[in-house]
Amino acid sequence: MTKIDIRRIITRYINQEASQEELAILYEWVKKGNNKDVFKKLVQADFLVNYEDKSWETEEAFESFLHTIKEKETKRVRPLFAGDHIWKYAAVIAVTLCSSLYFLLNQSPFVDVPMEVDRNQITLQLENGEILTIDPKSDATVQSKNGSTVVSLVQGVLTQKEEQLKRGEVRNNTIRVPYGKNLTITLQDGTVVMLNSGSSMTYPSSFVDMNTREVQLKGEAFFEVTKNLEKPFIVKTETMYTQVFGTVFNVSAYAEDGASEVVLVEGSVGVGKPDNTRGEDLQMLRPSQKAIDASDGGEGFVVEDVDVSSYISWTQGILSFENESMGQIVKRLQRQYNIKIVNQYKELDERRFTGMFDEESIDHVLRTIQAHTHFSYDKEEDLIIIKKPAKQ
Repeated sequence: MTKIDIRRIITRYINQEASQEELAILYEWVKKGNNKDVFKKLVQADFLVNYEDKSWETEEAFESFLHTIKEKETKRVRPLFAGDHIWKYAAVIAVTLCSSLYFLLNQSPFVDVPMEVDRNQITLQLENGEILTIDPKSDATVQSKNGSTVVSLVQGVLTQKEEQLKRGEVRNNTIRVPYGKNLTITLQDGTVVMLNSGSSMTYPSSFVDMNTREVQLKGEAFFEVTKNLEKPFIVKTETMYTQVFGTVFNVSAYAEDGASEVVLVEGSVGVGKPDNTRGEDLQMLRPSQKAIDASDGGEGFVVEDVDVSSYISWTQGILSFENESMGQIVKRLQRQYNIKIVNQYKELDERRFTGMFDEESIDHVLRTIQAHTHFSYDKEEDLIIIKKPAKQ
């Protein structure tokens, strides 16, 4: 599954700007889970109820809505339940959206959309839903179906060029890097981002005419930001907001890790909560400092001095552990080697280890850890089972 910004699609739909691909995504999204209720709350006030002259709560009305969207996938985009007299409700729609969109569409900005591609491949999803497959081992140039986007991969570095955009137009892309791989991207402003395994990032194809340079990250990435004092660079995760003007830093925000962290290598950054982004409210960091957000609902961050080398060693292909628990190491090994690890020896989870490995196999890593504590493991294809050692 990959992530699509449903806020943008609904807004474009209401404004009659949705593409056929976006209509297809909207159709599938509305049918899933409680999305039906969310969409009802968005459009029901004085719009469909008045226009249809019947309750929007009836299943017939909802099925009619689905049918209408489905028809639009192959026709010109028209207003919902199109008709000449619909425009008398235009002012009502505008008022409803002003009060409803902000709340509803900021609750869950991303939705899952099926991907008909190999989940073990690096993929780039364009604004229109088209998915390009990227092979980091091969230099290549790939063009989108409509020819508006050209993606080039040279020596493992991805760059992207877009046709001239209309003023104020924003095209978001989502790059997804599976377990066992990483990828370096050069953004439009020259900023270089290296994505670690199991990570994804959503970013605009161009920062022109934008007041900020904003990307959204899930997983881990190393940033070398091009300096621009008038246009700050912002990295958003689910629990953290990092603002910089030109600096080098590492962000780790894997959902399975439970804690998000920012490590500053050089320059300065400010960190805050995603919903509190005013400059005076940011916690400032100095080089060789780390800010941790444990996602426990607290307001602040834990800031401490660190040796940054162990946090950015992954960018050089080095796997480094600094007094890390075995439970955390297992998560990192799964991402690094794209393998499933089941630990049946739960007492091992809290044991801590320090070590550094340079392109060694996972067997070598596990055998090295075995030298410091006793456990056994079985390996079969892409599955490793850690077990309590047999009594001697």
